[in-house]
Parts: sequence; structure tokens; C-alpha cells
Amino acid sequence: MPTLVSAVSLIETAGDVASGLLAGVVTAVVLVAALLGGGLILLFRRRDGARPSSANGLDSLRTKANVLLVRADEAVKAGDDELGFAMAQFGAERSREFGAAVAEARGKVSTAFRLRHDLDDAFPESAQKQREWTLQIIALCESAIASLAGQDHSFSALRTEEVAAPERIEGVRVGIRLAQGRLPAARDTVARLEREYSPHLFASLTTTPADAAALLDASAATLDDAASAISPAGVNAVAAQLAAAEDDLHRATVRLDTLEQRAAQLDDSAAALAALIGRTRADLAEARTQREAAPRPEERAVIIEAISRVETAVSTVSSVSPPVDPIGSLDTLGAAVAQLDAALASARNQAERLEHARGALGGALASASSQLSAVSAFISVGGRRVGADARTRLKQAERELEAAQATGADPVEALDAARRAATHLRDADALARYDAAN
Repeated sequence: MPTLVSAVSLIETAGDVASGLLAGVVTAVVLVAALLGGGLILLFRRRDGARPSSANGLDSLRTKANVLLVRADEAVKAGDDELGFAMAQFGAERSREFGAAVAEARGKVSTAFRLRHDLDDAFPESAQKQREWTLQIIALCESAIASLAGQDHSFSALRTEEVAAPERIEGVRVGIRLAQGRLPAARDTVARLEREYSPHLFASLTTTPADAAALLDASAATLDDAASAISPAGVNAVAAQLAAAEDDLHRATVRLDTLEQRAAQLDDSAAALAALIGRTRADLAEARTQREAAPRPEERAVIIEAISRVETAVSTVSSVSPPVDPIGSLDTLGAAVAQLDAALASARNQAERLEHARGALGGALASASSQLSAVSAFISVGGRRVGADARTRLKQAERELEAAQATGADPVEALDAARRAATHLRDADALARYDAAN
């Protein structure tokens, strides 16, 4: 019996020991887990003690995105120029893949600029959404740049191949003769622009005839050197000279084209201004009738103020003698007419609003198109000095202008889009000039 008691006692003692050991193990595990959890919290805690945030590093990401936007935009423009050279040199078929790459890159950059514009919205998104959009901008730009770089490398390799140099030389000579035949008309165009329009509207184009003539002379001289170096054994040695001659011819042609386009834009703006003045005088007669019929004094006061502003604008733009600024006059008169439209909106029925919008749309489109050409040219000349803000406004203006020009667009909505485009272009011009001066 004592033996049995002793055995039971030993079993109970062993159980107590086991329970103690188990409790000790559990306690140790809990302590280790607590220490690990605390370490992880400290590891990922910011220096100021705050938890990690989506806003961390957002400023640096935005800076990187802005830089890439400029690089990608410049890469697309360079790709367009390079595509023109490639098509002239290798033909449309061999340049098809390059053209597709440029179009795809342009689409990516356009999407990136749209995201950049959304980031500037008056109602900002959350930090997480801003981070996502900024990373999308970076990815789109990097993809576009890489794609264009690959195509440029491919065509650089193609240009090192043997080509039919004699045929290319003759083709460039024909192009030079055609371009030289345009020089007298270009000189006449510059003289006419100087008589009719304000100098600041075409200041960068006054030397176009002389610049184009110098480029054509350089191209011809390079061709002469290349022709003397051709031998039956091969033509690789003149590939660089041929490319340089083609480049000079291309640049001369672009300068002449740009001068003609600018002259046409200014002529269109002058015609649109004359038409707008005529329509505006009819609008003033309507406004005076509505002024007398306005039921409340406050409505009458708004119409009176709008009439006064339009009368002043019409008098100002009508009394200017050449040289004139039709683009600025369209902008001034258009802003006054927009105020008058708002004042008369409640008095006009839907048919009258549509009819008035159709009449005003032509001038608004001409003004916006001319401004778009001028701002685009300024940004191109400014190169990488012009930052992402100006380029974003320019891209938004392009989208608004496309919406205004869309076939079948509602005239009222199209007129509003054209006016928004003009506003974006004024902002883009101011930002671009600020960047270029700093």
C-alpha cells in the first residue's frame, strides 16, 4: 500500500512539472511574438512616429513624372520628324512599323498628359490615387520613349546600308529646284504680312526666305560633294552626306510651309473677325430689344453692362488701321460676346441659341486654331526649357479644339469647347514664356 501511494505521488509530481514546463513554453512564445511585433512596428514606423502614408515620396514621383512628360513629348515630336525622313528615304512600306510606333507613343503621351491634367483638378484625389496616376504617367512615358528609341536605332542601322545613291541625289536635286521656285512667293508673303499684320504675330518667320535659301544652297553643295565621291564599288561612304542634304532640304521645306500656313491662319482670322463684327452688331440690336423687355431691373442692368462692353470692343477692333492683330481682336471681341450671350441666355429660345452659336463658332475656331499654332511653335522652339505645366495646358487645348471641330457636335457645346481651348492656350503661352525666360 505505501508503494502505491508513493507511485501516485510521483505521478502527481511529474504532472505538476509538465504543466509548469508547458506554461513556461507558452509564456516564452508570447513574449517572442510580442517582441517581433514591436520590432516590426518600429521597423516600419516613420522617424516622426507616424504610420507609413501613400503621400510618402509623392513629390519626388511627381518631379520624375514631369521630367518624363517633357522628354516623351519631345521624343514624339522628334519621332514625327524622323518618320518623315524615313518615309522619304525608305518608302511608306518600310516605314509602316515606325509609323505605328509613333502613333502608339503619341497615344500613350496623350493619355499621360490627360492624367497630369486630372492631377491638377480643383478637387484633388486621395494621396493613394495621386500615387497611382503618377506611376501610370511614368510608365506610359518610359514605354513611349523606349519604343521610339528602338525604332530610331533600327532606322539608323538601315541608313548604313547600301542605297541607290545616284537616284537619291537626283531626287534631292529635284526637291531643291522645287523649293527654290517657292522663294519669290515667300518673300512676297513676308512683305504682305508686314503691311497687314502686327509684327509679333509672325516675328520668327520674317527671315524664312533667307533661311530657306541658305539651307537649299547647303543641300546643293553637299550633293555635289557626295556625287563626286560615288564609285561603282559602293556608295556607303556618301550615306552621311546624303542624309545631311536631305535634312537641309527638309528643314527648308518645313520653313516655307510654316510661313504659308501662318499667312493662311492670319488671313482666316481676319476674315473671321470681319464676320464676327457683322454678327455682333446684329446681336447688339437684339440685346437692345431684350433690354427694354427685361422684366426685372437686375436683368436689365446685366444686359446694359454686357451691351456696353460689346460696343466698346466692336469700336476698338473696328477702328484699328493696318497692321492689325486679328487674333487678339477675336479674343477681345469673343470674350465680350460671351458675356452678352450669358446675359441674353434666358431670353433666347433653344433655336435662337443654336443659331447664334453656329454664327459665333467659326470665329472662335479660327482664333483658337491660330493660337494653337503659335503656342505649339513657341514650345517647339523652347525645347526642354518649357516644362510639363505649359505642355499639359497645350494638350488640353488640343482636346477641347478637337471636340469643338467634331462633326455633328452641338453648336452650343462646340462654342463652349472652343472658348475653353482659347483659355487653356492663353495659360499655356504664359507658362511657356515664363519657363523660357527662367
